[in-house]
Amino acid sequence: MKGIYSKSIEEEISTTFDALAKCEGEELTKRCGVVFLKGAGKKSYRRFIVNVLNKTYSVELENREVMDLISGKPAPKELALVILRYLTHSTGGRTSENWIPYEKIPDSRKYLDLFRKNVIRPFIRTFGNTPEKYELACKRIGGKKEKLGGISYSFYFLPRVQLLTQLWRSREDFSQPAANVSFNSSVRYYLNARDLLLAAKIMVESLENEAKKI
Repeated sequence: MKGIYSKSIEEEISTTFDALAKCEGEELTKRCGVVFLKGAGKKSYRRFIVNVLNKTYSVELENREVMDLISGKPAPKELALVILRYLTHSTGGRTSENWIPYEKIPDSRKYLDLFRKNVIRPFIRTFGNTPEKYELACKRIGGKKEKLGGISYSFYFLPRVQLLTQLWRSREDFSQPAANVSFNSSVRYYLNARDLLLAAKIMVESLENEAKKI
């Protein structure tokens, strides 16, 4: 997405890897709910194992790569950046959890148009007239059905970051379909507004990819 990076995404990934290299691995395991592995001697390595939705990624500090553990392929750049930001930005705070919309995230106002364009509109375009496909896609990537507005599914996007997707189908009174993506309230301790825009975009893209397989 244009206009959201202070540098190129490649430069941001490199800068965030620099910051991560200075972090204490064992401390991040407690704060972020990830696994830290390291080897000694000739097998020296340092890596973080991070679950994202129904997949697992390895953050390789020596190679400065974020890899899908199953496919062995590099993670998409936006996802790699979100994972790295999650590890380096988090402070580990927790609150009594509830769902908050994107506009309630600190400093989100400047990204609201991009959120609507890159998250909400594609969500409605793909699933607005096919709610059954939306439900199947949610279940395929580990969504939990919630008794909230519309057709609601919650996800652990990252170990401490939860997303809630909601779809309201069109009705006989000709009302248009609507959609929303919300976050757990302690998310502000782990990612900022820009990062959460990327996370929500990746969430919708993941649902779209699953829908193509149905």
